[in-house]
Amino acid sequence: MLTQQDYILNTEEEYQQIKSVKELVQNIHESGTFFNLSLKTLELIRRFNNLYIQVFETEDENPGILNQLVIISKNLEAELIREN
Repeated sequence: MLTQQDYILNTEEEYQQIKSVKELVQNIHESGTFFNLSLKTLELIRRFNNLYIQVFETEDENPGILNQLVIISKNLEAELIREN
């Protein structure tokens, strides 16, 4: 039986997780299924989008902000999987 790890091994995996969550969020926006999501999940999506823009589009190199993005993406991924 496969077990899920509670930690990410390296930065490359963190970026892969962020990319995966970004694709999930884009699919939700394109399909219009965000009306079925809980307020908690919608708030996580809002925070994720704001942090994603700050890190990748404005290229803020603050490690604290990147860490927040990693944590939000992990929590958001878990919520999206739970709700679907």
